[in-house]
Amino acid sequence: MLERGDKLLIVHRRLFEKDTPRFFVGEVEAYESGMVKVKGFTFVKDVFSGNFKKKIELRIKIFSMLSGTFLVYQLPNILRLDSVTFHLDDTGGMILTDDGGFSMDVSESGSKHEAQT
Repeated sequence: MLERGDKLLIVHRRLFEKDTPRFFVGEVEAYESGMVKVKGFTFVKDVFSGNFKKKIELRIKIFSMLSGTFLVYQLPNILRLDSVTFHLDDTGGMILTDDGGFSMDVSESGSKHEAQT
């Protein structure tokens, strides 16, 4: 299902109300039997500013896609991993972007996306 070179956003599922959101954006190195090895960057929420900070070090992580503790999104392969950032838009929604023009709303709340009737 996943191929080497695929780009992923892996979101750690928040199991408790006070869990801090954590994200990992990376490129698949290998995939076998529900286990994926991904090289990329970790993003954590700064408790003081509320902004997401990118950890500088490039990491290689192994995730079990079967664990149920991750939400996984496949991103376009043209995504520029080195320039990925998270920021808040004018309505408070969280947006994942890169320097190549990619943009994806990753907000937890769906209220701003409800159909206007």
